[in-house]
Amino acid sequence: MSKSASSGMQDRPSLKTLERRAKAILKARPAYKEMVDFYLNVFRKQIEWRDRLVVEPETVSDQQRKECMKQGQPLIESFDPGIGTESLTDLWAEMKTIFRRGNEVLREAIEKIDTAEDAGDLSPANWLLEQRADRYDAVADTARKIEVEETVLATLTRATTFPHWEEVARAWLSQDLVDRWKRFRCPTCGGPPGLAENRKQSCSQEGLTAATRRFMHCSFCGSDWAVPGLDCPSCGSTKSGDAKYYFATEEPDLRIDFCKSCKHYVIVVDGEKVAGPVHVGLELLTAAHLDTIAQEKDLSPLELCA
Repeated sequence: MSKSASSGMQDRPSLKTLERRAKAILKARPAYKEMVDFYLNVFRKQIEWRDRLVVEPETVSDQQRKECMKQGQPLIESFDPGIGTESLTDLWAEMKTIFRRGNEVLREAIEKIDTAEDAGDLSPANWLLEQRADRYDAVADTARKIEVEETVLATLTRATTFPHWEEVARAWLSQDLVDRWKRFRCPTCGGPPGLAENRKQSCSQEGLTAATRRFMHCSFCGSDWAVPGLDCPSCGSTKSGDAKYYFATEEPDLRIDFCKSCKHYVIVVDGEKVAGPVHVGLELLTAAHLDTIAQEKDLSPLELCA
């Protein structure tokens, strides 16, 4: 397993902080209890596997990071993530056991995947490695082939690939890179942000108070990085009046930011109201009602949304 020498990422959530955040969410949004209880099993498995993952990313020097940053290229475009196929397939087998205990939609999807694998039409080692944040076509092609809903297959896939790509991000990122990366696609895997967060960050200059900054979180690899003001993360619009948002007074920790121009939105978490690091999967899962509201208003998510 790789170890990160110089990561700019936040600390990964521990099981304790994850369960504490889930408890706080359910106190405010009890309707998610059954879903959260089920998905906590998925998150526990991801955490349990952290020391068992086989991930040996290609070494990236500071100079190589700077060159990628200068050209605006995510690191995946130039370097090998080194994810082990056996590690992927072993975790996938354990994740399938969890998903079989899920709802009818998940069970049916796993049955179709099992059938395709048994027939030799689908190789887990190959199709899981093909899943890349910048390659939604790979998910779409596999989904059509085995007749599984694309968003469902993406959800199942992320359960296995996320902890592997999280290790890649921790090995590749540096504080210098995330401080200077002002683009809206992920500096590690090139994917669109799945979640935004507003949180205070201390200033290194003496006498200045901490300022609230806007961070983007990648739901594919867990990278997070600061971005400029209220620029649209989809079309980049900085036009006055394009940045809009929805929120409910009973949910002060959540809102939807959307662009009036391109009609794309992102869910935003108030980091000051979250104890510990943000767990992207848990936050997105328990903000699904905001996705419903946004899409009823003809808004589109920045990335594939289940």
